[in-house]
Amino acid sequence: MGENERPRIGFIGVGVMGQPMARNLLQAGYACTVYDVNPAPVAALVAEGARSAEDVRTVAAASDILITMVVDDAQFSAILFEPGQAAQALCEGAIVMGMSTMSVSMVQSAAARLGERGISYVDAPVSGGEVGAINGALSIMVGGPSEVVERCQPVLQTLGSNVYHVGQKAGDGQAVKMINQLMVCVHNAIAAEALVFGERAGLDRAMLYEIITKSAGNSWIFSDRGQRMVSEQFTPPKSALKILVKDLGFVMETANDMGHPLLLGGVAHQLYKMAHAKGWDNLDDSILVRLMEEITSKS
Repeated sequence: MGENERPRIGFIGVGVMGQPMARNLLQAGYACTVYDVNPAPVAALVAEGARSAEDVRTVAAASDILITMVVDDAQFSAILFEPGQAAQALCEGAIVMGMSTMSVSMVQSAAARLGERGISYVDAPVSGGEVGAINGALSIMVGGPSEVVERCQPVLQTLGSNVYHVGQKAGDGQAVKMINQLMVCVHNAIAAEALVFGERAGLDRAMLYEIITKSAGNSWIFSDRGQRMVSEQFTPPKSALKILVKDLGFVMETANDMGHPLLLGGVAHQLYKMAHAKGWDNLDDSILVRLMEEITSKS
């Protein structure tokens, strides 16, 4: 890639978040090669100018910057490091940018393994949900060496309106995202509890949502998830419950390793595990309102 040429982008994982992110890169003029196990979003992006790939190795071979937006540590590790997968096809000097929420230990290990092959890793988890992804208005928490992050800035600025370089190491971005996810999970739980409490007190749930969103008790999560709690739109999920179960698990594991107490986080974690045990993983995480209804039911 020449000094003034735009990098070729590979994008693995073009689901609810990844598809609009890849679309924004296409609209900004980047050449994008995309892959997902679901062919539908790939086909939609191809219609907008992307190239499709038959496997992750093919994506990697066509990438100067390889972006991953996958579900969890296991998927990320498999994509990069299983025999015949992406890391083997990346050219020396390429950059891998992991943008989903993963454990600090995983991204640190991945960065070290990639570094042995002359490949840089940028830790760049995002927040802002589907709306932020569509509007190119994500918050992005970036960990990595300044010179590598600087090379990625035009791409980052295309995807997010708030880009924070939070540290020089892989894992620094995930550490910040972990704190954000702790608050997301607790806010979602209290939103569910508050709406059910109000309804038990004889108040209309929609009225409560309207008033609270314009009052001091509001939060971004309440505005977003509260609307789905009122309408009971749990499927298809905007943000699947299993994502927050995973994320809060990372939070609690890290806190336990530190010997650090998380009182509200610990209670919230039990609620999410109860929802998981009910088989609600693939429903929207606003389903917590139904859990609160069941917990407080007198029947």
